[in-house]
Formats: sequence, C-alpha cells, structure tokens
Amino acid sequence: MNSNDTNHSGGDFFHTNDLRAPGDHPFGGPPAQPSCAVSAANLTNSTPGYSQATSHDDENSTNSTPGHSREHPIPEDSIPEDSILADYRNFVRGVSELPDALIIAPILALCGKLLTPHVTLDFGSQKPLTMYNFIATPAGLRKSTTFAPADKIARKILMSDDLIAGNASDSALFDTFENQPHRLQFEDEGNTILRSWETSAYGREVSARYLRLYDGSPWNQNFRRECKSSEDGKAERSIPQATLSLCIGSTFGVARLSQLEAGSGLRRRFGFYVATKQARDIWWPESLENAELDRLADLFQNLTHLKGSVGKASLTRDAMQYWIMLQTRNRQRCMSIPGYTNGDESLLSSLNESPMRCLKLAVIFQACRWAKDDSLKPFIISDDMLAMAEAHQDSCLDAMMYVEGVGRRCLVSDTAEWLMVQISGDHPTNPGQSRASYTKTELSRRFAANPGRPGALTISRLYGEIIPHLIEQGRCKLLSKKGKLVTYEFTWE
Repeated sequence: MNSNDTNHSGGDFFHTNDLRAPGDHPFGGPPAQPSCAVSAANLTNSTPGYSQATSHDDENSTNSTPGHSREHPIPEDSIPEDSILADYRNFVRGVSELPDALIIAPILALCGKLLTPHVTLDFGSQKPLTMYNFIATPAGLRKSTTFAPADKIARKILMSDDLIAGNASDSALFDTFENQPHRLQFEDEGNTILRSWETSAYGREVSARYLRLYDGSPWNQNFRRECKSSEDGKAERSIPQATLSLCIGSTFGVARLSQLEAGSGLRRRFGFYVATKQARDIWWPESLENAELDRLADLFQNLTHLKGSVGKASLTRDAMQYWIMLQTRNRQRCMSIPGYTNGDESLLSSLNESPMRCLKLAVIFQACRWAKDDSLKPFIISDDMLAMAEAHQDSCLDAMMYVEGVGRRCLVSDTAEWLMVQISGDHPTNPGQSRASYTKTELSRRFAANPGRPGALTISRLYGEIIPHLIEQGRCKLLSKKGKLVTYEFTWE
C-alpha cells in the first residue's frame, strides 16, 4: 500500500460492539409509499451504528422545512460529518431545495474524478474510483440547482479538457479521450442524451462505451480512414486506460434505462438518488460567487494530491470482518431473489456491483475526511466507513427499485390498455357486446406467441402482471377452472 506520509488519529462515527447478522436487513421491492420514503426503523436495523428518529416529524429533519419531509431513503448520517462532503452539503442547502442525498450525488462523482487515476482499488486488479450517479425527479423540480455548485467547484479545480458534455459519436468520443483519458461529465438535463442512446445507432454504440469507461478499460480503434492521418500509416489507435465519472439527472420516464441495449449494465453501475418533491423552501438562494465556495474548492482540490492504492492491507481487522459480512449479506440477498421479472433482474444486476461500490464509497469518504484533516491516514479504511458506505449504497438500491417500480407500473398499465383494445377489437361485429371470455391457451396463443421477440409480451408478464392488474381494476375475472382448462372473462365499456 502506498500513501502520503500522514498520521492517523482515531475518530469513530459509530459506536457499536457487534456486526449485523446475515439476513437482518429488510430488502425487497419498490417502496409502497408514493413519496419513496423508507421507514426509519428499517434503516436503523440495517446498519450497525446508524441511528435515526423513528418518526417522520419534520422537526427532527435537518434538511426540511415544515410541510416537507426527508423523502430520499439515504440516511442523513451516511456521509462522514467531519469531512468536506458535510461542509459541501451544508453550503448547498442554501442553494438547492432538493433533499440532501441528491445534493451529495454530483459531488461524489467529482470526488471520483479527482482521485482517478492516482488512487486505485487493488481488488483482483487495479480498479479506478470512477463513480456513476443518477438523479431522478419529476419534471420541474429544478435538478440544475443541485448540479450547479458541484459544476462550479469542478471548473475551479479542473481544466476544460477534463470535462465533457452532451452527445457525441463513439469515434468523436475517442478523439476527446485520446487527448485527456480521465474525464468528468455532469448532465442535469439527461433526458436528451438518454433518448439519443435509445433511438440512434451511434447512441447505442456510445451507451455501451460508457460501461467500459466506468470500468477503466483500454480503448482501441481500428479503421481504414485512420491510416491517412497516422504518421506511421497504421490504422490502429489505442488508449491504455480511459475513465469517466458521471452524474446525470432525468425524469422518471427514462430513468429505468429499460429501452437501452446497455441498460442492464448501466443500471448496475449507477447509484440512484430519487425525490418527488422539494425538501426545503429557499426564497433567495446563496450566491455561487463567494468565499465559501472558493474555500470548498480548495478543500476538494486536496484530493488531487493523493496517490496510492487501497488494498486488503488497508482495511483494519474490524473492517475486514465487516467486509466479509457485507459480502455474505449481499450473496444471501442475491440467492433470495427469484429473478423471474425485469425488476428482479435489475436488482440482481445491481447487487452484483454493490460490494465494489461500497468499497469505492468507503475510500472516497475516508479521503474526504483526510482532505479536511490531514492528520488522518487517507488510505486506512475502518469498519465505520464501510458501515456508512453500505447504508448509503443500500439506500441507492432502494431508490433504484422505486424507479423500477414507477416505470414498471406505467408499463403494466399501458400494456393492459393495449390488451383490452385488442380484445374488444376482436368483437366489432356484435354491437353492444361488452364482455368476452378466453381460455388461458387462447390468450397465450393470441398475445404471447413470440416471447423471444424484443419488446414482445411474455407468458410470465401476461399472467404475472397484466391479468392481475386487470382483475384488480375489475375488468377481468377468473370465470372457471376445470383441471388445466382456465377461462377468463373480460369486460369493457
């Protein structure tokens, strides 16, 4: 392990004598509450040392004014209070009306960029500390106010060549990264770029490229046209390692990434942050042209001075025990999920990346503590930092499942309407007819005959989601069941 020659002083954030037992973290589907709040009791039981008031009284929330509850499930103490992250959050509370968790999302991406490539994780190979974060809100919630302070700090620290924005083809993106292979991207209006990834050929290619930029993979191009511009006449160009840290904001409609060919891989890499309403009222925001922002920029610039690798030896004995328990919990969650639905698959995919993201967060948290107090050792990871990182990441998974649930409900509703239009259209010659019966076999042959076709209705979706949705609405009922012969009756106006 390499590190700056600094001293370490103990500074525990949590006071706990035991590790969480495997399986005691409640983890399931999307939250039932429409505001995507997660009960404080559940969160309190999920991570050792974490405590929060069990009521949602606004008086107990540090980031709300009367009438607005803290709705994002990330615990308020899931960033170290003796770090520059807390200083940044406190400042941005005077600028953005969004919840604290959404305030932190862009600055975490900036921290990933500032530490990359000079600080790495030695975990099987040297992995970069790249961070992908996704902010999802309804339209009009002013996501830009939570991006602006982080963007301002980034521009004070970084060169213009370190930043990218907007759409580009894969070859144009290569040219950009060939000049500077380690970049940062903020997209507060991400709907446009995400739609282009869905609908254009070059967009689909670029979205797949973002998977490798997160991983810090080598990048090679080999086109005939490169021979003309190459001094040695060779067509191949290469970048040994290209990385990107990214924070993107969008509305719920595109946040599921379900229409992207690379959607599953991107969901796995993103940490999701969700809000459906503001957390506080700001009648006159703080200026971003002041001494406090300059002070914060100087503190975050300290991260660029770190050089080293965080490996197994960087974890304290208690942290290693916690890391083993964390992975055990994660694997048990994976085994408990059947994987039958798209939502299950999204959760399984994200759980596979979750331990590595916890490690990245823990390293960033400790580095941000050191940036404020250089008497600490920046590369010594305690169980407290891992516990804090796990609480943060678990809540990002909860937010992802909320996004999945919102999108899934919309998709189920739309598909159910389409099914009813098809069924009523099967009987246009009988004026006044408003009901029809179909056997399960007839329904399967009529509406789920091509399950392998992209976007086609499958048997599991038809009987696991669509039919139950129509039954709940009173537009379908189980008419009879005689052995294997099952008959449904549909009604329409």
